Amino acid sequence: MNRTLAASSLLALFVVTAGCTGVLSGPITVSASEASVDDAALGDTGYEHNRTEAMNVSRTVSVAGQSRNVTATNWIAEYHASVGIEGVAEQPVAAFVVFSSPKVEVLGQSFNPLDEFSDRHLAETFVSRMDRVENVRQVDSRNRTMLGQSAEVSEFEASVTTAIGIQFDATLHVTRVEHEGDFVVALAVHPQQIDGESDVNRLLDGVEHGE
Repeated sequence: MNRTLAASSLLALFVVTAGCTGVLSGPITVSASEASVDDAALGDTGYEHNRTEAMNVSRTVSVAGQSRNVTATNWIAEYHASVGIEGVAEQPVAAFVVFSSPKVEVLGQSFNPLDEFSDRHLAETFVSRMDRVENVRQVDSRNRTMLGQSAEVSEFEASVTTAIGIQFDATLHVTRVEHEGDFVVALAVHPQQIDGESDVNRLLDGVEHGE
C-alpha cells in the first residue's frame, strides 16, 4: 500500500471541513484532538505505527450573508501490517487509520461533510488512491464499542490493484462516533484471504482520543 494513501485520500475528502459555534466575527480557528491506537492493541495485532499527521485546511464559509476565513486542524494516524499474499512476498497491504475532525457548526449549520457522507463513500475514498479499485460492495455490518460508545461497523469488499501492481480482493471496515466534540472515524483494509476481522476489532477496542 502506498504510504501516503490514507492521508492524501482523506485530505481530499475533508477539504471542506470547517466551522465554529455562534456569530461569525473574524478569522476562525478550530482543531480536533488527536486520535490513536494504544500500544496494547498494536502488540496484540502486529500492526505498527506509520505516522501521525496534522492536516490544516482553510476555506471561506458564508452563512446568513456573513463570510469568514476558517482554518480547521484534522488529525490522521496510520498503522500498517505486512501480510503474505499468494504468489507475492509479504507486503504492507493491511492498514488501519484513525481520523479525527472537529464537529462544529456556524449558526446551527454544520460544515463537516461527515454529517452527510455514507460509509460507502468513506470506504471508496479510503482506497481511491490505489491504481485501480473495482466492484466495491457492502457485504455485512456489525456492532462494536469504540471510545466507550456502541458503533456500527460497515464491511465492504472490493478488488484492488496497488500502485506497485499487487492485485488482491480486499475487505474494508468503516466506523465512526462522535466523541468530545469531534468526529472520530476508523477505517481498515486487508486482503480477504486472511481473517482480519479479529485484528480490526482489537484495534477498534484500542482507539484513544482526547484527554
